[in-house]
Amino acid sequence: MSQPPQGVNFLAAALGKCPVCGKGKLYKSYLKIAEACDRCGTHFKAAATGDGPVVFVILIAGCIACAGLFYSFIALDWPVPRLLIVWPTVAVIISLILMPMLKGLMVASQLRHKVRD
Repeated sequence: MSQPPQGVNFLAAALGKCPVCGKGKLYKSYLKIAEACDRCGTHFKAAATGDGPVVFVILIAGCIACAGLFYSFIALDWPVPRLLIVWPTVAVIISLILMPMLKGLMVASQLRHKVRD
């Protein structure tokens, strides 16, 4: 069962499910990848994501937060203390939402392209 089938479900991986069967859990905690799927037995050990998802999270969350900060400062004329409370908080929330999704997508991509140790 260590060989994944051809079809890898990227949507299931983004939702935290096994990218092969779509039913088992991909994570054993918030961002800790399980060693294997509890349903189909697919091993995730070789799918080490490293810092890959973090780069995309920083780019996406930073772009949204910077655009919002710029718009709020110029168009809405918000005071600086409000800007310093709202937009860093928005960036952190977006990062916490995106990180498991993008990490799951990277694991699915590695399984799809048969990356091994």
